[in-house]
Amino acid sequence: MQLMLKVGIVGGGHIVNHRHIPVFKKLNDVEVYAVCDKEESFAKKTAAQFGIGKYFTSLSEMLKEPIDVVDVCTPPRTHYSLAIEAMEAGCHVLSEKPLAMTVQEVDEMISVSKRKSVKLCVVHQNLFNPAVRKARKLVESGAVGKIISVDVGTFVRKENYMCMNGKHWCHTLPGGIFFEILPHPIYLFQIFAEGGSPSCIVGEKLTDYAWMKMDELRVLLRAENCVGSAVASCNSPYHGDSLNVFGTEMALQVDLWGRSVIKYGPRTEEPFSVGRNNMRVASQFLGLMGTTLSNSFTMGVGGVKVSAHYGFISEFIKSVQENREPPVSLEQARENVRIVEEICGLIDRR
Repeated sequence: MQLMLKVGIVGGGHIVNHRHIPVFKKLNDVEVYAVCDKEESFAKKTAAQFGIGKYFTSLSEMLKEPIDVVDVCTPPRTHYSLAIEAMEAGCHVLSEKPLAMTVQEVDEMISVSKRKSVKLCVVHQNLFNPAVRKARKLVESGAVGKIISVDVGTFVRKENYMCMNGKHWCHTLPGGIFFEILPHPIYLFQIFAEGGSPSCIVGEKLTDYAWMKMDELRVLLRAENCVGSAVASCNSPYHGDSLNVFGTEMALQVDLWGRSVIKYGPRTEEPFSVGRNNMRVASQFLGLMGTTLSNSFTMGVGGVKVSAHYGFISEFIKSVQENREPPVSLEQARENVRIVEEICGLIDRR
């Protein structure tokens, strides 16, 4: 039987109330013991909503309680100091992305986690998206062949609350809003790329939001085994993420929100080859109808337990309970921050 882990949540915003706490509430041998937020009203409201026994306005006060795991769900500039304080108190730490603002901060966090023998992990939940996991298996099986390029993207509507609110903290970050939204597509790129750095960026400003440095971004990426690109748009008609993997034997179009993968096989310009390939693609689209119905039913019945956040957070908790590696290694977390930091540095130098 596993020991009961007491979790302390830092933050009382949307991601806490709609993702993290609902997941922790569904896990065995886990108790959401306390929540803290510098705004007492947020902490009090969250505690009342989820039946959490204690709430605080500072991490220091919360750490006086018997907390085992601290879950950091605050703006990126605070991740470093909060995680360091929690680990120095002997707590394991799960942090929202990005793990920190700079590689130097990440290195210091890694040093403390090793010295205190505690787990440190960043939330890269889309690694547990069924479509992403299927794409990884296809690549690992050799079916895709040698990876040629990996193209990723993240898309936000102009009406998104971060875009519209000129006082939102994301606009004060290096690279503006892109420091906040790029970690997700970049860690998808990292799955298939060995290393990786931005070669160049193209940015544009299409909105009339004076507080945004730019709202359209294209990045060319170079890795040891492939090339790639990252798109970040704040003018999209929809919200979502994209992943396309091109190999010598097959190309994969990964729909994270639809939880599906479309496979494109080899073809020539000959009519028969084109027709055969189109029929194969068409049959996959027909299959997507069944996938869509199945996903809708599964998510409707299973709720948070079938979400990528559930898969990720439950795996992190197991890593603490069973003393094994978390779902994202510290090296992967460091690389993610390095790449995002480099891209946002290029944005600011413009």
